[in-house]
Amino acid sequence: MKSLSFSINDKLLIRDITLDIFEGDMVSIIGPNGSGKSTLIKLVSNELSANSGTIIIKDKLNSSWSIKELSKFRAVLTQSGHLSFPFSTFDIIRMGRYPFETNKVVNDKICIELIDLLDLNNQIDQVYTTLSGGEKQRVQLARVFAQIWSDNTYEGKILMLDEPTSFLDIKHQYSLFKILKSLNSKGLTIMMVLHDINHALSYSEKIIMLKDSNLMGFGKINEIINSEILEKLFNLKLNLIKNNETGKFNVSFFDS
Repeated sequence: MKSLSFSINDKLLIRDITLDIFEGDMVSIIGPNGSGKSTLIKLVSNELSANSGTIIIKDKLNSSWSIKELSKFRAVLTQSGHLSFPFSTFDIIRMGRYPFETNKVVNDKICIELIDLLDLNNQIDQVYTTLSGGEKQRVQLARVFAQIWSDNTYEGKILMLDEPTSFLDIKHQYSLFKILKSLNSKGLTIMMVLHDINHALSYSEKIIMLKDSNLMGFGKINEIINSEILEKLFNLKLNLIKNNETGKFNVSFFDS
């Protein structure tokens, strides 16, 4: 993306952002509420159109891709997954296979695999509207995984997630990040908004920091993260600790 800006009703939500995300990257977006995180995801996923600037995906302008073309290599999980119709868990997950013309047996096999992977076997026939918040989130995750699922490589495929850990308990948060790391190791490009800074620092390779619609920093975590920039980002005193064995950072907070 280059010189990307977006405003609505005279309010600037994204201000002149330029950065490059490469195939196979695993990138988290962090920042305080209202900083532009979800807006950036919506711009890159083509849900919103920028007022100025450009987004290039696979050497082609983002706006030049048709929805059908994009749906075959890019899946998006938004914050709002509200449905009022009495679809079953299996029905919702099967929707992720809609862009593909493979046969029903293949599609159902993928859906069943994801139901097992996301721990939804007991909810397979349950009406979606009767599920708990965490169960609904896992169904939506299974749906977007179904859209980009592959038996071998994920090269050229993109997954965008806006707050994917919402409503998930600790066990299922851990399971989700384990799945994401596995898919990323097979070539999947991942861009996700996370509110838990320790999740972002532990499970991503690169990080985007937004504040007041501006890009405060972008790059490899080990190269750009320090306590000063995080304190400036969140207006909060914190303690940044690096594990010398894993090279990963961990943040704890304390009163100033």
